[in-house]
Amino acid sequence: MKKLLTVMIGLMVVLGFSVNAHAIVYDFDITHDGTSQTLDAGSDTAIGTNLAVGDSFNYNVGTTNNDFWQVDVGGSFFPFLAFGTSDSATRTTDFTLDLYLDGLLQFTHSEVGATNQYVHIGTNTIALATGLQFDEMVLDYDLTASNNANTIITNFWANLAPEAHYGISYHAQASVPEPSTLLLLGSGLVGLGYVRRRFKK
Repeated sequence: MKKLLTVMIGLMVVLGFSVNAHAIVYDFDITHDGTSQTLDAGSDTAIGTNLAVGDSFNYNVGTTNNDFWQVDVGGSFFPFLAFGTSDSATRTTDFTLDLYLDGLLQFTHSEVGATNQYVHIGTNTIALATGLQFDEMVLDYDLTASNNANTIITNFWANLAPEAHYGISYHAQASVPEPSTLLLLGSGLVGLGYVRRRFKK
């Protein structure tokens, strides 16, 4: 009996290691300009990815140029950042959502053993304060249990973009000219001033 128990424990340990060995970590990196999304070079493609229990992903969404999001009316937003799936299921997850502005952490929220139900994979209700600004969202997501398949059918659902939520706006900033452009513009103005002065004389 003792020998059988030892063998069973050994098998459980081996199986545990084999499950962990097959777990996959995905990186989904997206740039958003307020109307459309672009998959960054080197990023994994979210669409069509089937997450197995034990898999995890890092979902990073950043703005272009100096653009940013702003919470104009604070409150609870559901779901704030998530993927869509056609596989209705009850999923258990550990996740952390971080919001940054110019590389500095502005907000963080973590849940352990959270439940995602039906057709979304991501955060649940996230409470954000009025005035919060951010230009990057980072979601670290671990799928710990599921009673169905978990195929991602779309990344960054249109109605899950922050600016699609009532109370959050997207601010597009004018791009700052490069120093060489400013130098060329300045030289042109000086030249025009010189020509005008000579013309007056």
